[in-house]
Amino acid sequence: MSVPVQPISMLEETLTQLGVIMTGVIVVCAGALAYFRRVRMERPAVGTFNARDVVILLFFIGVLPFVYGWLPIPLVTCLLVLTFASALYIGYRPVLGPVGIWLGIGMLFGFNIWSSNHIMGTLTGWQVWFIEQAIMVALAAIAVCNLYLQGGMKLRHVAAMALGLAGYDVIFAAYYPLTGRLIARYLTHPLTPLFGIRLGYFDYAVGLGDLLVYSLFFVAAYKAYGARAATIAAGVIVVMGGIATAFIPYLFSFTNANLDVLVPAQALFGPAAFIAYLWMKRHYGRERTMAEYLAAQDSAAAAPQVEQAPAPEPASI
Repeated sequence: MSVPVQPISMLEETLTQLGVIMTGVIVVCAGALAYFRRVRMERPAVGTFNARDVVILLFFIGVLPFVYGWLPIPLVTCLLVLTFASALYIGYRPVLGPVGIWLGIGMLFGFNIWSSNHIMGTLTGWQVWFIEQAIMVALAAIAVCNLYLQGGMKLRHVAAMALGLAGYDVIFAAYYPLTGRLIARYLTHPLTPLFGIRLGYFDYAVGLGDLLVYSLFFVAAYKAYGARAATIAAGVIVVMGGIATAFIPYLFSFTNANLDVLVPAQALFGPAAFIAYLWMKRHYGRERTMAEYLAAQDSAAAAPQVEQAPAPEPASI
């Protein structure tokens, strides 16, 4: 017997979407920072970043959606398996070792492929599938964030990339909705790059790319200038990446009961992140490199602990 689903107001949908975005932001940003502070990648494969690398990244980000839209779905699945496996292996091999990481990847991928083909006909199946997707997306974003930052990517590179993605998002999420078409085409297939959940018959999600940019900006600010800069970055992420993105459909009364109009999140976040970076640069000066950050951490860990001398006893009379 089917259970009727009561419609909810647009404000409730907006708050739910905001909750999903902020859950993804908190999980990925906190996880990326914890990884950055505690785990050193053995040999970051990216090397030292420069402006050319940012341009190359933006080029591939712009081209890949067209490739995914043209290729047959089984081949897209193979490419996503290769992409996710590479990110997870590089990121978590230092933590789990070579045997443990392949066992973990095999279990994650195996269950995801099985669930995508066997449990998607029920509401519970959808919820389980979305939760597993969220786990893989979060783990991949944390790994790639640290791969880039420990490999030499700086805050200025992240800010420039976010600004470039702003223009990309406006074109391909608003004027030419390629992003929406890709999601509609590939949703329910394995390794869909979405962090989300299904409540009732409605989907609420944030993309892997958005979470990766947010975590890059947050952890890069911490690496460059410390905790205060990371707090400023977190504020920009919450306001522009979370609140503004979730509430635009509500404030402008988009006539869409399912809130599935894609809001170009990077178009809002990118300019704000770039302005915040310029302010940090002017206020804090030159940002630290990865080597300087590690040297500062080693110095703090090696600093001798000064013990307080006991108070003298009062003289007896």
